[in-house]
Amino acid sequence: MRLPKIRIAPGPALATVRGWPKLVPRGRARVISLVLGVLVFAGASTQVAVGVMGGLPDGAVFRAGDTVVTEDEFQDRMNVLQALYGVEPPEKGPKREDFKRDAAKSVAVSSIIDRAVRDHGIVIADKEAQDTLNKMVEEQLPGGRDDLVQFLSARGVSERDVVDEVKRQLATSRLFEKVTDDVQPVTDEEVQQEFEDREDEMVAPEQRHLRNIVVDSEAQGNSIVQQIKDGMEFETLAAEHSLDQSTKDDGGDLGTVTADQLDERYAEAAFQAEEGEVFGPVDTEHGFNVGQVLEITPEEQLSFDQVKDDLEADMNSRRTLDTWRTWLGERIAEADVTYADEYRPDDPDAPPTDAPR
Repeated sequence: MRLPKIRIAPGPALATVRGWPKLVPRGRARVISLVLGVLVFAGASTQVAVGVMGGLPDGAVFRAGDTVVTEDEFQDRMNVLQALYGVEPPEKGPKREDFKRDAAKSVAVSSIIDRAVRDHGIVIADKEAQDTLNKMVEEQLPGGRDDLVQFLSARGVSERDVVDEVKRQLATSRLFEKVTDDVQPVTDEEVQQEFEDREDEMVAPEQRHLRNIVVDSEAQGNSIVQQIKDGMEFETLAAEHSLDQSTKDDGGDLGTVTADQLDERYAEAAFQAEEGEVFGPVDTEHGFNVGQVLEITPEEQLSFDQVKDDLEADMNSRRTLDTWRTWLGERIAEADVTYADEYRPDDPDAPPTDAPR
């Protein structure tokens, strides 16, 4: 297992690399929100009291303390989270049932967080949440508020729902800061020891500079490959045919990426190809992809000086998250969560497998 942060930064991404953009941004500004998403909506490995349907009113999903969440309230919450984070439940079968149980636990843990926020007297003003949402819209939606209205309407949620979710995330971030405020940073000696213990993991993985053309059909993809073989410029074909609006005018350039940044099927083809080779078409959820390897950067063993800052940040993050998990676990144990049979997780001590973040 390799230390995930020790990588050269990737270049621009397209649909094949990252999927469609989410309303909530990635990056440094969202570090705490992302951390909390993983923890709140993935749950903590802590005992949760699980009961049977007896004692719950009809139409209830769960009770956490004195809070009962009904099926309608649960679905409303899921609609907002699916709109914000792009998580879609499986259509049918056992995976859908697993998703429903995991999601119920996710929302249960979220309700416990909400109560802790109130207990700590944390209040987020509507204006702060609205300003945060406005910034997200400005940064991510080219059409501004018109795009936002269309985006939300298609998902059946209101802007008020989204503002409330932003308020919840901001409040949880403040709670996280309060709970972890006294965590002591790791020492230089601890970082050195961690490096020595994990030196074989301190590797910059192989990277490839790629360019890519996305088309509708396999036949069109094969035609693109043949045209390249016949001497047509890749950049010209990308500009004329690629469905990826973010890269077509830049010759389809994806920048330099690692395999785990790519769709699994696309990565397999891209990392088997030789330098200069054209590969594909590769069928992904976003279309048929014809790619080319421009340059290969081999895997590299990294020195302590090269990894020290990232390793220190990783260790501090883990220490902070351990403190948060311990605190959250205590709150969950106190909450006496009782699930309806239909929503009871198979293993209530384990994190959900595919819940919204």
